[in-house]
Amino acid sequence: MKRKMVLAVAGILTVCVLAGTAAVGQPEAAAEQAAGSKEFSLQEAVDYALENSSLVKLSAVAVDTAEVAYKEANDAYKDGKSYYDILASAESGTVSLSDRFEAYKLKEGYYKDLAEMGVTLARKGEEQTAEIVKFSVESAYFDLLFARDKVEIQKSVLDAAGRDMDIVDKKFELGMVSEVDVLSAEASLESARLSYNTAVREAEYKAMTFNKTLGLPLKTEVVLTDELTYDQPPEEDLEERVAQALENRYEIIAAREQYEMDKRNLDLTGGFYTSTTYAYKEAQYQMDSSYYSLVSTEQDIELSVRKAYMDMMSAYDSIGVLDKNVERLEQAYHLAQLRYDVGMATSHDVVNALNALNEVKLQRLQSVHAYNLARKQFEASYGIGISPAGSSGMSGMSAGGQSGQGSGSSGM
Repeated sequence: MKRKMVLAVAGILTVCVLAGTAAVGQPEAAAEQAAGSKEFSLQEAVDYALENSSLVKLSAVAVDTAEVAYKEANDAYKDGKSYYDILASAESGTVSLSDRFEAYKLKEGYYKDLAEMGVTLARKGEEQTAEIVKFSVESAYFDLLFARDKVEIQKSVLDAAGRDMDIVDKKFELGMVSEVDVLSAEASLESARLSYNTAVREAEYKAMTFNKTLGLPLKTEVVLTDELTYDQPPEEDLEERVAQALENRYEIIAAREQYEMDKRNLDLTGGFYTSTTYAYKEAQYQMDSSYYSLVSTEQDIELSVRKAYMDMMSAYDSIGVLDKNVERLEQAYHLAQLRYDVGMATSHDVVNALNALNEVKLQRLQSVHAYNLARKQFEASYGIGISPAGSSGMSGMSAGGQSGQGSGSSGM
């Protein structure tokens, strides 16, 4: 029974690790579907991924496995046959003290409770897997919007550089500018063309990344119907959000469950061994370790909520500043063009003004992109969380396996 229960916990851990590292979409669906054009809003993309994600399906299998392990552990607890068999064998001196202790823990329902913890964490892991899939899709969606908007900015810069090149060529033919001005305009045009081509390649890569996230063929043409915009952040009671996180996050649930199991294990150990034995000291250490991990996890979660909120607000504040900078530099660029037309500025001045405007436009776009991601991260920070399930609970669940085995090596 104990071996099956450990296998159930291992199944949960497998899903948890995969949730942090594997692709969100289902590879089989991607391989079978012919590349074509698809249209997605942000919500449609999330729904598509949740429906087709192999991780979501795998997390459901982990729940089923944990539930079977619990049923078997509960049946063994109700039966109690193994306990009495071991006691009978103990009279003949063939059973070790550690095996008798394991039988005692079985009779007291420890393994049933440990398996029940496995079910709880598997179900919470299933919730978190869905949240991880959702956030992965949202991130990929925003990344692709950002990359495509960046292409548009670089295209406008390239068009402006081309127009400036035409003007310089005409003025050079009329003897109004020097060859240095022509060379400067050519360099600006080539630089703009390079930036544009780079942005196009980045957008192509982000499109393939988005497709991979959804489980689509990499070359599928996707049309995104939402835009990279932003809304004012809602007013938040940060203390309330922290309290919600301390109830909802997977990490804290796993840490509390582990602490309760290790505390139970110590109580049972104390009823069977004296406080001077290695078995008791080991159980005491496991409980203390779980308690310190619980306290640390609580602090980590509170910090993560506060940091996510700060990141969201910082990104939002930067957008307002950059909006003003864009307006100011657009005026500066227009003025530089007018001054150049009347011979009061060089082509180099126009190029510098254009580059400055381009730079701040990209900064603003980046801030809008960062704000959207930060807002999603903040929203996730007080829910089940988006850290891979088991990242903080991994050591706790490992400890659970140790405490579940007790000090003896023979299984039940």
